[in-house]
Amino acid sequence: MSIDISKLDNKQLAMVCIKHNIIPKEELSKHTKEQVIQKVENWCNMKKQKYQGQKKSINVNENKPQTRQRRNSAPNVNASRNKNGPPKPTIVHRERRMSEPLTPKEKVIAQNDSQSKRQYNESQEKLQKELLQKNMDKYDAFGIYPPVKRLIAIGDLHGDLRVTLIALKLAKVIPDNIFPNNVQDIRWTGGDTWVVQLGDQIDRCRPDKWVKNCVSDSDSVVDDEGNNMLIIQIFQKLDAQAKKFGGRVLGMVGNHELMNVDRDFRYVSPQEFLEFVPPNERNIKKTKDGLPYGFYHRMKVFERGGNIAKHYALQKKSITIVGKNLFVHGGLSHDLAMKYSIHEMNEIVKKWLLKQSTPQEDQIFDEIFRDDDDMSPFWCRLYSEDDGMGENTEKGFNRLLEILNRRNKKLQPIERVILAHTPQFMNDMYMNSLYNERLWRIDVGMSRAFGKQDGCGENKYRQIQVLEILNDTQCNKLMAPFYGRQPAPGMGQNAMMDAGFLS
Repeated sequence: MSIDISKLDNKQLAMVCIKHNIIPKEELSKHTKEQVIQKVENWCNMKKQKYQGQKKSINVNENKPQTRQRRNSAPNVNASRNKNGPPKPTIVHRERRMSEPLTPKEKVIAQNDSQSKRQYNESQEKLQKELLQKNMDKYDAFGIYPPVKRLIAIGDLHGDLRVTLIALKLAKVIPDNIFPNNVQDIRWTGGDTWVVQLGDQIDRCRPDKWVKNCVSDSDSVVDDEGNNMLIIQIFQKLDAQAKKFGGRVLGMVGNHELMNVDRDFRYVSPQEFLEFVPPNERNIKKTKDGLPYGFYHRMKVFERGGNIAKHYALQKKSITIVGKNLFVHGGLSHDLAMKYSIHEMNEIVKKWLLKQSTPQEDQIFDEIFRDDDDMSPFWCRLYSEDDGMGENTEKGFNRLLEILNRRNKKLQPIERVILAHTPQFMNDMYMNSLYNERLWRIDVGMSRAFGKQDGCGENKYRQIQVLEILNDTQCNKLMAPFYGRQPAPGMGQNAMMDAGFLS
């Protein structure tokens, strides 16, 4: 039997390296995943050669304490003794029953397992009944909606108001004459179009270095702004207006929304810190303990159970389905899709945001947000990079769809997955798709959080783009040049020069 090392997740690779002294624990962070996989494969090949000629089987219990032997279940009949030899085998007719857990740890695992299965079955039964009612409130409760004529998907915005407005204009859902200086006049013009924004509306900078886990150089942020609340309110306002015409504007929870609620402010810009500070205090640079001024104001505003966290919990989902399209910020691994249903993951995040989760639910939240990036819907990059490796093959993607469709009640089968989170410009790609347009990667790093947008060269791939899906089948990339950028050979073949210049 051979093991495909490349299929191990980060945690499993680390355990193998530490257990067998392949890479010291303190050195692991200095290696890429590819380097770690290579070292583990080399170690396995070395061991294989070493034991190739050995005929003796391996004793897996060697050097381990003798484990407690499980007791056999008592038979339901008495075996008659055979005085002339060993007892004759007794045929017992009864239903098979599971082995009973003996140790405290086994009992806890068994109880949790049983409880998880019961909760899963109950939630799926409830979901099926509720969806049959064909009620928009029920659809909102589960984040599952029927197909629509025109659907727009927008990737990460990261606090950039100008980019937000350009993306909405590109989608033709707001007037062309709306700019940052008259944004108060914004209104819905998209008719029955639906918009899904895949999270990460906030966090306006990508610092080169941090002090106390906060941005250290305020001058490094390009055109800094503190428009988190304004962007949140724009999407709220447009959704309320769109509903009157049969349209919707749905937001989603990204990793940066959860990071801020979790007091992780590494990507908050100086102006974003000051956003919640009274105007007469905004000239203050630092708190008494050396943090950016506004740190504690922001911590209070984003706290679990607070107004913004409630908005995220009640108005946004971690995973959304519209027709046959599944939207998730980062991605989904086979393991996570097998372990938890979509509804369970949405509910766990919702309860954590509301500060209503139990200790057991907090453990599950840690599992899907903190413990393993590859397992997290918010951090996962399995399907956004390393094409043709691990799960990111057509066979692996088909397997993911099979798991999702088997494990989840829905209005119709899931056939397409749309992801954000991983800026495709870092791989010199625009918004792109795989597997006959069934997997879309739509984050292109269009926010100025990633630096200036006014040059060509490597930044050509950050052209502002949104995905249009018509009648649940046809997918179109809508693209527009950046404001102030003139057409040039380096713009790239996919740039649409006839889209005009948007400010």
